[in-house]
Amino acid sequence: MPTAHKRLMDCHAMWHAMSATYMEPDDFRMHLNSLVQGLRNVTFMIQKQKAELPDYEEWYTNFVRDVTPKPLMRWAVKSRNRIVKESDLELLSEAKIRWVANWITKEERKFTFPPRMSSQQMLAAIFSDPGNPRVGVVTVSRRWVDKALPDYELLHATREIFIELSRLLYAGHAAAGVESCAMDSRDPACVTSNISVHPLLCMDINSALRQEHVDLEDGFGISEVVHSITRDERQVEKANKRYGTFSVTATGPIEAAPQLMKSAQMVMLKDKNHMPMVWSYRDGKIVDMISPNFFDQNGKYLMFHRLADRVETLRADGVVLVIEAWWAPDDKRDAQGLPIPPRDREDRQEVLHVAAATRAGERVSLLSPFSRSESGEIVFGETISGPDEDAGLSALGPFLPIFERWKQMDERGER
Repeated sequence: MPTAHKRLMDCHAMWHAMSATYMEPDDFRMHLNSLVQGLRNVTFMIQKQKAELPDYEEWYTNFVRDVTPKPLMRWAVKSRNRIVKESDLELLSEAKIRWVANWITKEERKFTFPPRMSSQQMLAAIFSDPGNPRVGVVTVSRRWVDKALPDYELLHATREIFIELSRLLYAGHAAAGVESCAMDSRDPACVTSNISVHPLLCMDINSALRQEHVDLEDGFGISEVVHSITRDERQVEKANKRYGTFSVTATGPIEAAPQLMKSAQMVMLKDKNHMPMVWSYRDGKIVDMISPNFFDQNGKYLMFHRLADRVETLRADGVVLVIEAWWAPDDKRDAQGLPIPPRDREDRQEVLHVAAATRAGERVSLLSPFSRSESGEIVFGETISGPDEDAGLSALGPFLPIFERWKQMDERGER
């Protein structure tokens, strides 16, 4: 199905063109109109060629049965007809404001602003109300939505439709016994003839370019900086010599947690510290590995909400975290009845923490207390383990933004 395949690649390129002009209303509208029509044309091209396609009735009928009940797909059909026959979509420029005070206290609001209004002007307007909070971290996310689809940001909506069409083409190619048509790649370089049934990492629906963060306590902005590291076999060999060899053979985050604890302890014994590490899983495979860094508690709150953004973009169904942390064995409260964080308690203890969770609801927390001898050597105590009900909020609190995002994905039917 080369014609339909080319149209799908066109849609991939148009999605990136739309993303690149997010802050330019007229150009964004133009690329959106082209993309919505292009997405609909993919199915038209397949239908036109149906007599030549093996087992067409089976896999195309399955596709129609699966997507017909989905509001997003019905929106795509109606929007294409409206753009071609009536007018542009009725676009709204929104700002989603997320305020985070701690792991539990969070609030989100949506405001409509003129498209060319800066984030600084939006913040000034929102926080001119003296009743708004003055502690924690606030994030401003720019959003284009269609009035007929108010709950979906448009890059997100069109990416979901692209994924459904990719699955359709994948099924058609599988029925023909081939993986892909042989076609040249395009600009940008990520636009290739490869067909994936999963979200493409390049289609980032939570890009840092469309978000701004402010620490409300000191009034300063928080910047995101990303450094990509390519695997270097020479560095792997040096690491093996320093730490010893180990392997993670588990195919899921829950099973991987004890193995990752063992490897983390090996690193701690040599380096006397361990950088934060997060692995994201999908369908039993690691799809992402990052080392998130933050310099204060507000930065930590923000970092885990951005990890939730990343989980949504990747559609990850499992995560594992390795981090050094403070831990206390029981629950103590202040005069207002609020939990006192371990970091603020005199009886706190250093631990190496490995936490794992899945979208299906599995949870595990491993805490390995340690002390430092006078010579600086690390001495580990007995590892404390338990599922979520035993681990406590202090252990799995950083995962709360991810749990909430999985719930939202479930409610939207995104698999």
